[in-house]
Amino acid sequence: MSATTTTDDYEFTCSQCGEGFAANGGMRAAVLERGCPICGSPVSADAFDPCPA
Repeated sequence: MSATTTTDDYEFTCSQCGEGFAANGGMRAAVLERGCPICGSPVSADAFDPCPA
């Protein structure tokens, strides 16, 4: 039996509005595709930093 856990792998900070949050891989992909969920600005991969282990 395997357990599925959700971990936050990235820390996102929007370069336009300055808001940030922890994100997993799926959230990162969605934000890169759709833009900042707070202000709608386009987002680049540079807006994501790996979370410390």
